[in-house]
Amino acid sequence: MSSKSDAARNAVAAAAVSGILRPKPVQPVESRSDNVVEINADAAAPRAEPAASEQRKPTKPKEGTVRATYKRVMLYLPPKAKKKMQEIAFITDRKPHDIYLDALREYLDKSGHPGLL
Repeated sequence: MSSKSDAARNAVAAAAVSGILRPKPVQPVESRSDNVVEINADAAAPRAEPAASEQRKPTKPKEGTVRATYKRVMLYLPPKAKKKMQEIAFITDRKPHDIYLDALREYLDKSGHPGLL
C-alpha cells in the first residue's frame, strides 16, 4: 500500500515541478463605473439604541376617540356564537364590535338602564 501512495505522491510532485499543476495567473478585471453604486456612509451606519430614559413613552389617546372614552373589556364567547356575530356583522356591513354594543345597549335598556351607551 505504501508503494502506491508513494507513487501517487511522486507523480503529483513531478507534475507540480513540470508546471502542469501550477495555477495560471489571474488577469485583473477592469472596473466599470456604470455598475458601481456609492453608498452614503451615514445611511449605512447602524443606529444606536436610545437609552432607557430616551425611549418613547406611550402617548395618551386623542380625546373623542373610542379608545380614549371607552374602557376595554374581554368577552369570551362560544365558537358558534362568535361565528354568528361575525356573520351578522358581515351581512349588515358592520363590525362585530358594533353588533356587541347594540346587544349590550338593548340589554341595558331592558334592565332599566337606558342611555348608558
